[in-house]
Amino acid sequence: MKSIKNEAAVCCPNHCEEFDVEYWSLISADQDPDLKTAAMGGELNLVQCPQCGTFFHHDSDLIYLDAPAELLIFVFAEKNRSQEQELRTRMQRDYEIIKNTLAKQLQIDYPPICVFGLEALKNILQEEEKHAFESEAVAAAAAAQGLQVVRLKPSYARSHHFPYYVPAPGGKVSANAYALAASKVLKSGLQSKLLLNFKDQMSQEGVAIPLTL
Repeated sequence: MKSIKNEAAVCCPNHCEEFDVEYWSLISADQDPDLKTAAMGGELNLVQCPQCGTFFHHDSDLIYLDAPAELLIFVFAEKNRSQEQELRTRMQRDYEIIKNTLAKQLQIDYPPICVFGLEALKNILQEEEKHAFESEAVAAAAAAQGLQVVRLKPSYARSHHFPYYVPAPGGKVSANAYALAASKVLKSGLQSKLLLNFKDQMSQEGVAIPLTL
């Protein structure tokens, strides 16, 4: 999917005369990494009043899609927070349209996230970056121990608070074998809450093996 821009007439917080702006209404982050960077830095849909020079964010609805990361975020305008239930219903309807038509080739099989305002989007993306950095550290530590590394399904890893990359067991694959591999990496000195949680979850009786790509 391609990122999409729209136009609108806006007023600045100082109540100057309306002026026209362009703003992003759909972001395909893997196609436009600069827009992802702008969202993380709080610069997305930032506009300047031509009369008083004030900078402010255009408060409008936005869809943020990062297909490789399995991240689909519906960002609703902060001013419409009181309509949350109605907007969540609309999100589910739009989600089905995106999944079954607009982005059918992407095979979207993960649930959407609903937030209000660009600040909330920024916070999610910053946490996502921390998650990715820690996951890369897990992968490096596992490789240093001579273990194979597998990538978990991103939406599965995110929802379970697991690393995106985990050490893979040799021989017979089981949840307990994954736990033992994770334990070996943790004993090497790596400090990772994500991997520790993964080990603890995989150690539980009757748990299924993790979803990998």
